Amino acid sequence: MEDTEPLNILIADDNLDILDQLKSFFEEQGHFVLEAHDGDEALEIFKKKSIHAVFSALTMPKMGGLELLKELKSLMSTIPFVLLSRHSDASNILASLNLGACDFLTKPLSASDLQRSLNKVITLHGNFQFSSYCLKHSVSESRSLEIGNDFEYINRIVAFITRDLPSYEILREDDLFTMNIVLGEALKNAIFHGNLEIASELKRAQLSSFQEEAELRRNTEPYQGRKVYIAYEITQNSVKYVIRDEGTGFDHTKIPDPKDPENLFKVSGRGILLIMNFLDEVFWNERGNEITMVKYRKRKQ
Repeated sequence: MEDTEPLNILIADDNLDILDQLKSFFEEQGHFVLEAHDGDEALEIFKKKSIHAVFSALTMPKMGGLELLKELKSLMSTIPFVLLSRHSDASNILASLNLGACDFLTKPLSASDLQRSLNKVITLHGNFQFSSYCLKHSVSESRSLEIGNDFEYINRIVAFITRDLPSYEILREDDLFTMNIVLGEALKNAIFHGNLEIASELKRAQLSSFQEEAELRRNTEPYQGRKVYIAYEITQNSVKYVIRDEGTGFDHTKIPDPKDPENLFKVSGRGILLIMNFLDEVFWNERGNEITMVKYRKRKQ
């Protein structure tokens, strides 16, 4: 992961033990922490301070996590927001993802889950730059890319392939931020799990081992020569992205329905959950090494 400047992280939770745990964890990694004991206090801090990310409990006095998320997104649509919840709150977790949360953590919090979520926040912070130039007369555009297993450039690639979406008004700005997240997840799956064939269990077990294995495999046969192919088409009505890797594929028919609360914590990887929750159409080829994702334009009411 690229070096990053220290972040100002706002934690909102009325549980003092959780506050202390998160504060210690983030400060040990060189970040600055601001604390709030309820949603109202968190909102006031956000308005007065420069905040780079928010970790918030679902249930708090005065204003809950979902209400806080809505308020923050109205002020800054690109703020990375992580919900702190329990396994029993599946419907509210799904609601938070639909509102623009980039991740969620379930209590009790583990160090490995905290690290994974913090890493996601760091990569999202300031990395997605898109063009605001208005292509007034554009009807459609399409492009194809062929990349290696250069996972350190994923966010830059995503920024490139989404840079003209604002011109077509396919997505609102807050939806564009989520589109960047899900495309990043799809590219990670193609590189790490597709071309490099690294099992997701290794990432859950030990993040450092996962990264070391990725570095090793991308310089080792048969993995190092594999490519990822990206094709996309933007029209006035929709955008379609197709991502294909050169791995062995997987049996996509066995993916549980990620919108079913019963399966929320069974899905292998948050990436698939985010992708299938946000896109209007998602399907794989028979081999399972190519994913097609479609988002339709939301007409103004």
